Amino acid sequence: MRENNHFFDAYIRMADAIYGVFNVNCEIVIHDITDVESSLIYLKGDVTGRSLGAPTTEFILKELKKKPEDIKDFNGIITNTTRGKIIKTSIVFIRNLSGEVIGFLGINLDITEMNRLHQVLGEMILPETNNSDQQFDESYATHIDEVFDQITKSTIVELGIDIDNLKRKDRIKFVRHLESKGMFLIQGSTDRIAELIGVSKQTIYNSLEEK
Repeated sequence: MRENNHFFDAYIRMADAIYGVFNVNCEIVIHDITDVESSLIYLKGDVTGRSLGAPTTEFILKELKKKPEDIKDFNGIITNTTRGKIIKTSIVFIRNLSGEVIGFLGINLDITEMNRLHQVLGEMILPETNNSDQQFDESYATHIDEVFDQITKSTIVELGIDIDNLKRKDRIKFVRHLESKGMFLIQGSTDRIAELIGVSKQTIYNSLEEK
């Protein structure tokens, strides 16, 4: 039984109200991030293919590394999913009485087809313009293992490193990048990272502490 259920009651009512207006191509989610591996506790609609008990996302893990006062809501950001969908998303963080972030409400609108139509119309009647909306990639995983894999793979590509032949400086950079993305909020991640790069758990800790 989760301890913070009463904090989510008003957000559940809000989720139902929002879904009642935007039910086509829309999904409303509520996550309790006191358990990031199984945080999805309420779901209306189906855009990302997830079900109750799904983990939180890579984007949220990274946000949780910030100080509570620095974590801000997001309105109308664009996410590109690993399943090829384009989703317009708003995120409202849920806090307890101490101001700590304990969850979030997410509104996901599938705009894939609308975006294709917009591109066609734009090519026909409008000059090319830059889209200023904030965009990021998201896997919307159904299991925490997918989140782990997505973060590690994207970090390897981002750093341009050879995971099978890591030099000390690259190992330190890799581990610290993972930490900055909230990887160590996932239970057992230290063991898995150590196994992935062929070092001991203590070496992972040392990599985080070295100057």
